Amino acid sequence: MSSFQFMAMARRGLFYTFLALYLRIGLGLSVTATTLLASLTMIMNSSSQAFLWGKISDKYQARTSLVVIGETIAALGYILVYFVHVMLLESSGPTSAAYSIIAGLTLLEFFWSMSNLGWSALISDLTTSRERGKLMSVISSIGGVGRIVGITVSGVLYNWGGDAAGFKNGVLFYFASAIMLVSAFILWFSTRSLKQSSIIHYEQAMPTRQSQSSKKHSSAIFYWFLASIFVVGLGIYSILQIFVFYVELDSPIGATFFDIVMIRNSASAATIIASLLAGTLADKFGRKNALGLGLLLAVITPILYLLARDVTQMIVINSLSGISMGLINVVGYLVAADLIPAEYRGKLFGRYNAVTYISFGVAGTFIGGPIADYLIHVGTTEVMAYVATFQVASGVALAGFILFMLKVKSTQLKLFQSHVSPSNEDRAGTSLTEHTKD
Repeated sequence: MSSFQFMAMARRGLFYTFLALYLRIGLGLSVTATTLLASLTMIMNSSSQAFLWGKISDKYQARTSLVVIGETIAALGYILVYFVHVMLLESSGPTSAAYSIIAGLTLLEFFWSMSNLGWSALISDLTTSRERGKLMSVISSIGGVGRIVGITVSGVLYNWGGDAAGFKNGVLFYFASAIMLVSAFILWFSTRSLKQSSIIHYEQAMPTRQSQSSKKHSSAIFYWFLASIFVVGLGIYSILQIFVFYVELDSPIGATFFDIVMIRNSASAATIIASLLAGTLADKFGRKNALGLGLLLAVITPILYLLARDVTQMIVINSLSGISMGLINVVGYLVAADLIPAEYRGKLFGRYNAVTYISFGVAGTFIGGPIADYLIHVGTTEVMAYVATFQVASGVALAGFILFMLKVKSTQLKLFQSHVSPSNEDRAGTSLTEHTKD
């Protein structure tokens, strides 16, 4: 399972770190048009999870199959997207080639979302509540290592053989495709001895009877939780791609491609450390407190970006975003897993993932991109246009943090799993290690 996460995050770091830069600088798209890469793909991903794959997952309990099929189809699709993009680059020009990449990856997200949903539900299926925090910390930290490897390789290959040659000659497409195929095989191999009946037995042992008022209370908190995560996500992700454009400018940072790799990796390294500690911090100080700290850092970091005057300072500041993401990813998953009843795990994890992916997708297109493009259009310098997006991002994240403090942190959680005694939970199927030891 950890190997799969390593490969998945390596592929993301490898392929997506410089793809926005390629679309913006190499193929000439505007800031807003570049953000369509995130918005359209994530809308496709989240809607597919929420309305299709979640229901299929719950009905057939086909977690592993969803991951393997989704990764395999996406891997083959990447190669097709590359050749279509090259054909259009030669026949119709860079703009058509750029939009073909966006359209192709959007279509592939329909299948890739199978993998995302299956993975989230599978982790929850195979662990008890007590195991989950430690496991998610380890898996997230290993994923952070994979992302560092992917970003580093991407930085080397991006201009290998010429300007943006890593995308133009297909090397980055081929690498990403190969990683997905290996990831699919690793997960299939590691869970080949997993008996579906064991998962079902575990889920049947979970409580199915709660008072109506307790169900309504937990459901309300769950959706307030989703709302706060969504709004904070809008702030975080509205500047995700713009951040690269900002540090690449001659002033105030003037980062080279190697510098961008170092800046990105600083966040990944911080995510590794934060992820390892997140489960322990959540258990010691409370999950809501740990998650609140992650959300607060998401509010502060965009403003701190404006204080950086060189690469070293930006590396230090950007590490805070890594700490924030480590806490939000690990503890956010734990809170969601506690609030989601076993019988609706696929459906509600689909909604949890959808909230994350939609905020990731639409934030740049509807917030960061339009603000930057408008200010540049009316004569504002690129630097000041990007500064304005950082300020707006912090304000949006602050609204989500306040929502979390008022509606989630101040409320006593009545967890769906809280009625299961430790002895019952221990009997409800074996642990992840026991499931996969063969």
